[in-house]
Amino acid sequence: MDLDRRKVFAYIDQHIPEHTSKLQELVRQPSISPENKGVRECAGLLLRYYKELGCVSSLVETSGNPVVFGKYDAGADRTIVVYLMYDTMPVDEPGWTVDPLAGSIREMAPFGRCLVARGAYNTKGELRAFLNACESIRATGQELPVNLLLVAEGEEELGSRHLPEFFAKKQKDLAEADAVFFPFCGQDRNGKVLLFLGVKGIVFFELELDGASWGRGPREFGVHGSNKAWVDSPAWRMVQALATMTSPDGNRVLVKDFYKNAKVPTDEDRELLQRLEKTFDESPQKTEMRVDRFIGDAKGIDAFKKYLFDPTLNIDGLWSGYTGPETKTLLPHKMTVKMDVRLVPNMTTAEIIPMVRRHLDEHGFKEVKVNLLEAGYSWARTSYKEPAVKAVVKSYTEMGKEPEIWPTLAGSAPFTMFSQEPLKLPVIPGGLGHGALPHSPNEYIVLDEGGPTAGLATMEKSYVAILDNFGKMRP
Repeated sequence: MDLDRRKVFAYIDQHIPEHTSKLQELVRQPSISPENKGVRECAGLLLRYYKELGCVSSLVETSGNPVVFGKYDAGADRTIVVYLMYDTMPVDEPGWTVDPLAGSIREMAPFGRCLVARGAYNTKGELRAFLNACESIRATGQELPVNLLLVAEGEEELGSRHLPEFFAKKQKDLAEADAVFFPFCGQDRNGKVLLFLGVKGIVFFELELDGASWGRGPREFGVHGSNKAWVDSPAWRMVQALATMTSPDGNRVLVKDFYKNAKVPTDEDRELLQRLEKTFDESPQKTEMRVDRFIGDAKGIDAFKKYLFDPTLNIDGLWSGYTGPETKTLLPHKMTVKMDVRLVPNMTTAEIIPMVRRHLDEHGFKEVKVNLLEAGYSWARTSYKEPAVKAVVKSYTEMGKEPEIWPTLAGSAPFTMFSQEPLKLPVIPGGLGHGALPHSPNEYIVLDEGGPTAGLATMEKSYVAILDNFGKMRP
């Protein structure tokens, strides 16, 4: 029997206050994986949500945080893995205008009411909205149009370091699936619908230099700054090492062979670029990031190509010596730099650390330590010709939206674990609605309708439509 969407949509409209409260409940439960704050408690909350939906659920233990796994058998022809993440970043950034863990609702022009909280957009808001959509289908006396395998991990912000252990335990269950769906807010701040078909890979590492290992400078602690007249500085030495790794503007990586295996754009990328040249608008991204210009003053599609296809070497943070208020003259004994590399096809995670080590050695910086923090994961791509992609596009058009299809996103997610052997599943994000400022103060997701973007009700309706069209997929 076909799903009666009108009944479900009416139910969603009538229960938005209740659904909003459920979003607030989830963001109020801390799950800050880098600080190990509230993560297991949040996993328990998700387990309760799964059971309320009617799933056979369990916490799948790993060497780190558990994966919350749920199976919903609708007796359908199609089975969809729903990838979710329940962990978040810390809340230590200056600039929050609300308590980031209070689940506050604030008016934000031009959107109306928004939920402003850590995890509101990345991605507890979408997670709970998706469950709201599923519960709404059942509340109208109807069955879900697909079987679900819910996979919520608690270490995405740590590079999904133990997710492979879950795959080893649940490979048989996952092999039943036809596709992987990632509930997402797909609209930019102007309301344009963006559909991305991939992610870049990522590797995290740390450079470290101290006086003891170098054999120069203070060995154990910082000393008075006047001693720079006759004592070497590990901090200055590290700065010189960093300067060899890129062009003076920091925009061209000079590490040998860094770009050797970067094989983009592909033929499918070029097909999509022909369409994007007519529709891409850079202004929403600049507005959200508070950025005035892009590298080299590139504009439009030329700037966008850099975003999509350039691998990156990024400094996430660096510190040494005194960073407090006022003055403290000091010659530090140690300097540390956290870095990440974003990988594009066909770069591999395994090549990065040896490449960096070789570069430092060849430039005379053998004393700089390279510490792998997270091996991360590889890039992932899904063809726009996949039936699951077509199902999401169809859902958008049925709701009066024409999506702009991006070959990839510059960010990273562990989609490759689904798309590579042995599963080889297409991975597709989808959903209407808008949110922004992940990892930043005042992260938000839009609740109200009537602004330039969809609100919570339309977001949930889009998930219903996507599930319905997944159920109608044909090979």
